[in-house]
Amino acid sequence: MKKRFSWKAFMEDLTEEKEELNIAPAQPSEEHMKQVMQSHIDAINHKGVGATYSSDFKGEDPVGTAPITTGGGVMINELKEIFDVPFTPQRAELISPISTSFGNAAAMAFKLYVDVNGQNISIDIIDVFEFNEQGEVTEQKAYWGKENVTLLD
Repeated sequence: MKKRFSWKAFMEDLTEEKEELNIAPAQPSEEHMKQVMQSHIDAINHKGVGATYSSDFKGEDPVGTAPITTGGGVMINELKEIFDVPFTPQRAELISPISTSFGNAAAMAFKLYVDVNGQNISIDIIDVFEFNEQGEVTEQKAYWGKENVTLLD
């Protein structure tokens, strides 16, 4: 059961440097959510393995477009439709600390550098991930629009 948030209780716990705050800890842990978010950045930069997605994963990249889902190889087909031209991520960099929540979600702001069909661009993105209790990503929403895309050359 979720507890009601209280700034008074939160500040008392914080100033008394209590390990556990007046509100239930997130499930999964804040540390796990941060690690998964960082693994997303690391996978782009090192072409490695990123987050673990649940079998019922859904995502919007960017928010407001058709959702991407998993299951039966559907995600691969949906990604082929999105990447209808050569799309090669070059690198990603966090532009602020990863923020967690008292629930099952975390957010990060980052800059993605991409070669799209021979054109270099950067995209300022805010990603929000939601997690299940097993720590898998169940939902990813990428917030960016035209004003967040910069032509670099």
